[in-house]
Amino acid sequence: MTHYYYLASDKKMGLGNGSVDYMETDYIIPGFDYPVQFETLSLEKEWELKALLQYIRNHTAPYKVCTIQIANLLNSNKVELKVQGKSNILLHKIVNPKQLLLEEGHLLTIKKVPYFN
Repeated sequence: MTHYYYLASDKKMGLGNGSVDYMETDYIIPGFDYPVQFETLSLEKEWELKALLQYIRNHTAPYKVCTIQIANLLNSNKVELKVQGKSNILLHKIVNPKQLLLEEGHLLTIKKVPYFN
């Protein structure tokens, strides 16, 4: 049994910059609104969360509106992948990479929308 972060988006996702290993996947996981495109081992260290936030910012940069979903799920042959809780945040409201640190079973939807301050 291993914890993984699963990433989905309404746009095609690239492989990233290599600081975190993202593996392509095509899992269908109940609770996600978009196709799961990548998985990576659970992200817990600060540098891993910073890399994930940078990946999200790079992915969303070309788009005015974009949605990414990330979830921390336990992957086991004995247990079905399952989202147990959900929350939402606007990308411009993420000021600390630790906001991406998720409890097991939690899915976070991150929306990029036009922002004017």
